Amino acid sequence: MIIKDYYDFTDKKLDLIEKFYQIHLNATLNLTRIKDREDFYRKHVLDSFLLFTKHEKILQGRVADIGTGGGFPGVILAIMYPELKFSLIDSVAKKCKFLEDAVAELGLENVEVITSRCENIRNRKFETILSRGVAKVDQMINFTIKLADKDCIWVLYKGQQVRDELFDAKVSLINKKLEYINVRYETPIQRTYTIINRSGDAGRLR
Repeated sequence: MIIKDYYDFTDKKLDLIEKFYQIHLNATLNLTRIKDREDFYRKHVLDSFLLFTKHEKILQGRVADIGTGGGFPGVILAIMYPELKFSLIDSVAKKCKFLEDAVAELGLENVEVITSRCENIRNRKFETILSRGVAKVDQMINFTIKLADKDCIWVLYKGQQVRDELFDAKVSLINKKLEYINVRYETPIQRTYTIINRSGDAGRLR
């Protein structure tokens, strides 16, 4: 199993991830076209956590997974880091019902599911905001800036086109006093993780 090469999983965590795969495999609501087990583990599971094998400090406090869809990366990270609190946020009620049932079946007590557009959420703050392929950088920052704690870090799961998105977001990033770094992987998956934080606050990026 490829994920065991990148993280020291307990048997319990491996069992929960496999159970989540089986839940997806048997779901009536098709949230992923990837049914092959090896592809699922590489393209969904490994993609969810690969960055944090070297940058674990980024994940802190209350974590929001914006546009979570089928529960990636939020459910995988909640299994791996039970000490953290995860909010899985999506505007599609059917997806959220699937996740509520899956979270209950997995027994994940550190997860809540919120059915809402992120820009409509009030009176909530998060230390970490994650989003996987939902919106462009500029849009995501504008959608979630009111949800960000003063020390918040955003992790946006992107592809090679992210440089164009960051160029378009330049004014917004400057006005909001935010800066970014890109962490690129070519293998075992192709992914750019764009990490955004408050200017001058790089403590959790080290």
